Amino acid sequence: MTAATRRTAGKIPFLLLMTAPLLAACQHQDATDTVTGWWHNFEGGEIAKLRAPPPGENLRYPHVGRTPTQAPDLPTPEARLSLTTQLEAQRNLAQRESAAQGALPTIPPPPKPAPAATTANTEQSGMTMTTVGQPEPESPSAINPAPDLATTSVPNASAPAKKTAPSAPAAEAELPAVVAKSIPPTPPGQFPKIGDLPPPPPQFPGFDLPRDAMVSDPVRPDIDTSTPEGTLIRFQPATDHVTGDPQGDYQHIVSLRGNKRLTILGFGAFMSADAALAPADQNREIALGLLRARVVARALIARGVPASAIILKAEAIGDGVRVTINH
Repeated sequence: MTAATRRTAGKIPFLLLMTAPLLAACQHQDATDTVTGWWHNFEGGEIAKLRAPPPGENLRYPHVGRTPTQAPDLPTPEARLSLTTQLEAQRNLAQRESAAQGALPTIPPPPKPAPAATTANTEQSGMTMTTVGQPEPESPSAINPAPDLATTSVPNASAPAKKTAPSAPAAEAELPAVVAKSIPPTPPGQFPKIGDLPPPPPQFPGFDLPRDAMVSDPVRPDIDTSTPEGTLIRFQPATDHVTGDPQGDYQHIVSLRGNKRLTILGFGAFMSADAALAPADQNREIALGLLRARVVARALIARGVPASAIILKAEAIGDGVRVTINH
């Protein structure tokens, strides 16, 4: 064996030792998983065994086009059309309001402040200079004509110029004094003093006026705010899709009806009297209430109730559908 062969044979174990970590990386395990596997093998038992395959591993894959096998419950086409019309009306109103307000105003940038001048401009004719704080020389006008240079004597150049005293700044406008009305503290264990009551309302002979006659009450519509009677069938908001499983309620109504008539009262989406009581809104909600009442009526007819024994009604304000038995 030559020297080159011996050197090559000595490097083979070193290469195998360096290749072992690279081959271990093919198992897609990091250092933590590898150390955990070593520890489980050291412990032995069930934890050292391979995991069982997941259930249904050998089953065929489901056909995506056949799931779900049952059609989902969707609102009727009439209810979807009513909801679409409502959304379109809201969109058009938002667009009109945005167009009426116009584009956002463009605010120009603030003007740059002018640099403070220390001296006034030098007059080319007289070559005189006016400092800041001294009054500028008056220009000749019809009231103050220019002096005659021939009759005016030239003052002595060596005489110092008289300085004009700067004018005092104008006094700033003062705000009126704030008079704070102090509230005396309430001693412990006593109630605070209550102010004077409002004046009593005027009295008329022959009329008994209540004490709150002068107080204006909020304007509220004259509607019945009591809870309606009957079995309640709940619906999803703004649709005629029933919430939950009402099969038990339908069977209860059929068992109690006998040969009597049923009144199905459907309500719109409004839940309080303060919610938009415009005529257009009421008409839309009454139409939704009729759609909901029709859904309940079809379910009862499918359970043997004759259509002639069902009366459909609708109101704009309420919740779901109420089914009552006419005694």
